[in-house]
Amino acid sequence: MFATRTRRLSVFQQNPLWGPARNLRLLFAIPFTLGVVFLFCYVGWFNRVFGTANIPVAFFFIPIPFAVVIVVLDEIRKLVVRTRPNGLLARIAW
Repeated sequence: MFATRTRRLSVFQQNPLWGPARNLRLLFAIPFTLGVVFLFCYVGWFNRVFGTANIPVAFFFIPIPFAVVIVVLDEIRKLVVRTRPNGLLARIAW
């Protein structure tokens, strides 16, 4: 969500906490979504309705390195697009 806010500006330049691109709803939506996920995964009533089982908490941490890699690679891409605005990567940027 934070990595793809703009084509060229970094996450640090397009901060959701302050500035012209401020979006405080995003900061409430992310914890709300995580709360719904935990509700569906760990409340017994939802497990019976959907036919699911509890997920060990350790499995929630597996995607974190992938998310970090996505953000880092996107920041590198944005840096290349900013430093070489006429380059191939800038032309094929969405």
